[in-house]
Amino acid sequence: MQQNFGYNFYKSIGEPKFVCAPMVDQSELAFRMLTRRHGTNLCYTPMLHSRLTVEDKTYLRDNFSTCPEDRPLFVQFCANDPDTLLKAAQMVEDQCDAVDINLGCPQGIARKGHYGSFLLGEPELIGRMVENLAKNLKVPVTCKIRILPKEEDTMHLVKTIVNAGCSLLTVHGRTKEQNKQKVGKCDWDMIRKIKQSVNIPVFANGGIYNYEDAIKCLEYTGVDGVMSSESLLENPALFSGKVKDLDSLAMEYLEICKTYATDPAYIRPHLFKMLYTGLMQYTDLREDLTKAKTLEELSIITKKVYEFRKLENPEIKIGWYLRYMPKDDMETYNDYRISLNKKLMIEEGKKEESQPAQAAEAAEVDVSLENLFNF
Repeated sequence: MQQNFGYNFYKSIGEPKFVCAPMVDQSELAFRMLTRRHGTNLCYTPMLHSRLTVEDKTYLRDNFSTCPEDRPLFVQFCANDPDTLLKAAQMVEDQCDAVDINLGCPQGIARKGHYGSFLLGEPELIGRMVENLAKNLKVPVTCKIRILPKEEDTMHLVKTIVNAGCSLLTVHGRTKEQNKQKVGKCDWDMIRKIKQSVNIPVFANGGIYNYEDAIKCLEYTGVDGVMSSESLLENPALFSGKVKDLDSLAMEYLEICKTYATDPAYIRPHLFKMLYTGLMQYTDLREDLTKAKTLEELSIITKKVYEFRKLENPEIKIGWYLRYMPKDDMETYNDYRISLNKKLMIEEGKKEESQPAQAAEAAEVDVSLENLFNF
């Protein structure tokens, strides 16, 4: 019955394969709408704190917003108390398609607050939270986990979550210790084993640098969908399957922010990621971006970066997410960028006669990451 319910639910929301991850202060409404324009099928809200949602009357208003076009949408909460989690989830269940439990956050604040990946060693508590939501919410409950160091512990946790009533499971193929500079490779083999062991939809998270990786992950692991966080932050068109100019995407994002009023405090970090390589070239604009306080000021700076780099091929503008890339992957990714550059040159061959200077400049660009960033 759980199998039918999980997949019936998955089909009811369009069988999404490309997913925008929950990201604190980053997967806000304007950014979600941008990614939906460029291939993303499903979005998660930023992680919301269940206790604050229940206790602070202004918290939900200040941290959650949506619109009719923002669907399908999963709202994610962190929690460590089944009853508090249920109360918080009931406050949003009429505005989303599912409620997700954060069991993957590895940050220090999660350790202090006793939530996220720091609950992974307490499967019984996790099971109670899942069961409480599954029995009492109008919408399905889903979970996002990281793997544990021991395979048997991971499989026990997964079994507990599924048996408690989880309708869809997202698996980040790294442990909570694999974070930032210690990120390491994502364990797609473990994700594949989990997928083969359960009878509900599974999303894979981790190790996605580009669209080709997303397709490879789907094929290798057999999962139902692929979720991206940091790579999507830099390239909101990641799932489009097309090479799109990051500077243009940044300008498009700013236009969306006008429609869905967005605090500059949320906007600025997005621009630092999308414009990363340009701001490394034009450090004065990087300083200006740090000081900018209004949408107008942010737009002026973004327009300048766009104008300065409009003759550059889009594939060489990628770089922010790659700062923590495992060195073993660097050579492979450089090969990808070089082949992509050649592909673009072929596609733009017809333009060479009318734009000889631009074509010559593009041909001379060295797309090696080491040369671009001195890695």
